[in-house]
Amino acid sequence: MAEQTYEPRQQRSREKVARILEATASLLETTPYDDLGTKLIAAEAGVSVGALYRYFADKEAIVASLVRQWLQLDVQIAERITTEPLPQHSRELFEKLVTAYADRFRKEPGYRRLWYGGPRIASLRADTQQTDLEIAKRVHRALVHGYGMPDTVESRRRGRLAVGVASNLLDLAFREDPTGDLDILADAALMIDRYLFAPPSEK
Repeated sequence: MAEQTYEPRQQRSREKVARILEATASLLETTPYDDLGTKLIAAEAGVSVGALYRYFADKEAIVASLVRQWLQLDVQIAERITTEPLPQHSRELFEKLVTAYADRFRKEPGYRRLWYGGPRIASLRADTQQTDLEIAKRVHRALVHGYGMPDTVESRRRGRLAVGVASNLLDLAFREDPTGDLDILADAALMIDRYLFAPPSEK
């Protein structure tokens, strides 16, 4: 079924939507995505099935909204860390960022389960790409103003690529270990730091 989500305007409706998303995240901690149904979500959220369908077409639409909420939080994490007083060394900045995003896997209900066991929703591709771009912009700004990185086409391109590399390394760190492979996480910060500050590539 095509994804369809109703954006509520009234506070009461927004609270219901928030409960539905929270219930879905909570259920994903113990229930595989394939076994998750709208009746189960509605019961967990304390709303009727009919009320749930007023806001979401199906469980995929619920999950898509949940992921979009997480993507917004991902940008907020980058904004917060890069506007705080910066650590002395850039590698420490990357360590803070890696730790913050690793904590999403460790602490955010349903996050890790959906990352590895959820559906691949085509409509989220553009949202994910935009989120990566927003994170890269914030990190680049911090590196330019805090660590003397030159503001060039090359440095911005590397910044966008580094965000994708970091995402893949987080994926690897948590694939088998729900607490995260600490060696991979440490290496992620090191690799990104050295890559971004490496001499410009020769064309």
